[in-house]
Amino acid sequence: MSDEHNAFLQAGVAAARSAGKVIAAHFRRLPASAVRRKGVNDFVTRADLEAEAAIRRILAERCPGHGILAEESGGAAAGEWLWVIDPLDGTTNFIRGIPQFAVSLALLHGGRPQVGIVYDPLSQDLFHALAGRGAFLNGRPIAVSATDDLAAALGATGFPFKAPELRPAYAGAFAALMGRCQDMRRCGAAALDLAHVACGRYDFFWEAHLLPWDFLAGKLLVEEAGGRSGDFTGKELGLRSGTVLAANPLLFPALVREIGDWFR
Repeated sequence: MSDEHNAFLQAGVAAARSAGKVIAAHFRRLPASAVRRKGVNDFVTRADLEAEAAIRRILAERCPGHGILAEESGGAAAGEWLWVIDPLDGTTNFIRGIPQFAVSLALLHGGRPQVGIVYDPLSQDLFHALAGRGAFLNGRPIAVSATDDLAAALGATGFPFKAPELRPAYAGAFAALMGRCQDMRRCGAAALDLAHVACGRYDFFWEAHLLPWDFLAGKLLVEEAGGRSGDFTGKELGLRSGTVLAANPLLFPALVREIGDWFR
């Protein structure tokens, strides 16, 4: 690992932990007046905004000149180095007092993820990955599962609640998969779901309507843990991808066939 990449990783970790402290301090203590509706089934809270501000402060200090693309405040998607951040992935869970949410940061160079960090503020589990250097949970190497039979596979998903036009295709794919896999979970935080694929807790994850801050850190975690990721056609994920599939390499081709046909 180069000194430069290590410095960027440490900056990202510090930013994620700082945001996590803000989120944990607000959890189950946030008044209704601190929640604002952004759109249909889409909310932002004081915790989201304060956590993003904490991340921005640290990255501005430690990574001057880097661009930032963030869920709440937007930003530039151009530049050699670009941080793509979600200060609170799983806002609806957070608002409802459900302990399933995370901080997600990905650092891109030339459009490709180089650093990925997913931090659970409640358990304090820290997932990180460096391109070409592996994926880790609390400093220990992790790997995707070795499940090779879809009938024995445990998956995770997310409902396209912000995209009603996708519901018929999603319902068909969901029903088809439920007829073939062991079971599926729907926990409400894509970044954590992808991290759980990376460490083998889930065998696969798929969701039909995501934005780059939801999945780019998780993409790197999964791939550095030996897994595969792509859109529902199997194409590489990027800033403009909207559908996301991640799995161990033994299951990925079958899942592309099972899910992809419903979204063509």
